[in-house]
Amino acid sequence: MQTLHGTVLQPRSATECMIRENAWVRIDDCGRIHEVAPVGSSTTDVVGDSFCWILPGFIDAHCHVPQWDRRGIDGLTLFDWHEKVVYPAEARFENADFAEQMAEAFVSGVIALGTTTVAAFGSPFPKSVDRVFSVFARRGLRAVFGMILNDANCPAALCQQTTAALDQSRELGAKWHGAENGRLSYAFSPRMPVCCSEPMMRGAAALAQMLGCHVQTHVAESPDEVLAVRETFPDRLDDVDVLADMGLLTGRTLLGHGVFLSRAQRKQVAESGAAVVHCPTANLFLESGLMDYVAHRSAGIRMALGSGVAGGPNPFMPQVAVDCLQMAKGMKVHAMPRRAYDVPTPAEAWWLLTRGAATALRMDDRIGSVEPGLEADLLVVRPEPWLAELPPDQRISALLYTLRPHQIEHVFIAGRRVGP
Repeated sequence: MQTLHGTVLQPRSATECMIRENAWVRIDDCGRIHEVAPVGSSTTDVVGDSFCWILPGFIDAHCHVPQWDRRGIDGLTLFDWHEKVVYPAEARFENADFAEQMAEAFVSGVIALGTTTVAAFGSPFPKSVDRVFSVFARRGLRAVFGMILNDANCPAALCQQTTAALDQSRELGAKWHGAENGRLSYAFSPRMPVCCSEPMMRGAAALAQMLGCHVQTHVAESPDEVLAVRETFPDRLDDVDVLADMGLLTGRTLLGHGVFLSRAQRKQVAESGAAVVHCPTANLFLESGLMDYVAHRSAGIRMALGSGVAGGPNPFMPQVAVDCLQMAKGMKVHAMPRRAYDVPTPAEAWWLLTRGAATALRMDDRIGSVEPGLEADLLVVRPEPWLAELPPDQRISALLYTLRPHQIEHVFIAGRRVGP
């Protein structure tokens, strides 16, 4: 039994974020949270102290492993970004040894930032995807991951043969989905509709259903992308209609970005049970647009946050959450007339980073909060001491806005200390 000591943050819903001061979190030998209780009699092997906080591990629900070392390249629109950054970054993964080295850097980087779960895209090269999975397994990261699929409108070096790519994805899914005691999951990962043929999308949907895997893709990310979908699929209404027709719009689907979803599309996504992963930092960095988070939330869509790495230059998830709040405020105050709705609160941001994202990933029965019975994906952090002087609601806010990576002292995944 291992014991963590500190103030416990417990996001329980989009409106409820609890604080338990000076508490012990006990982790059993199976890596689950045994209890959250007031500090008791002295014990050995205690991690943290009364000045620390114990947080659920952060969840980054949209990022790209091959782009880890390509963050911060500014001045490009989405399609220019693909041509000059994304495709060259992925082409390097034809070398499986290079892919393994990049995976090591990726895991070290995200763990140091407190991210314990990722939903990430790989490259079109199956050997490299397998090697990245092996790194995730050895390093202890929790991940939803898969080989990116594209057999149209992409560079020849990355363009796959449809049947071969589906067979390779099936083999990877059979090997890795549910591996490491469920810590690893496979995601069939069509890049976006304009880069995939109908047989590729229908095949991916069928295989995902057969194996019980996730689906992840990009949707309504920029005006150019929306236009390209209309030109590529003139007999479909839009990219959401394409995904639905292909069988890819399911309760285990993660839709990256969703900046330009209409009211009808929001309703369709909500009814399907698919989740939208909001990437505010990436959307602004690439000048794609400002997603109306409040409209998505009001439509009943399950939501998570993603760094969008490397389209998003900052992989520190609390900062992504801050960007979500600030973007919602900006849309409210600059609307004509000024809008009257409530923007998301810091409590909701903590929910999106943790329990809400776990719900979007269909993992809320395992992770996302500091509650007995859940797997111990936890952080021990040491924020600035003046936070203790504030009332609880202000502490929740100040912790979100002031937490920095260097204040993360311990990262646990499934009860195992993995860093930083």
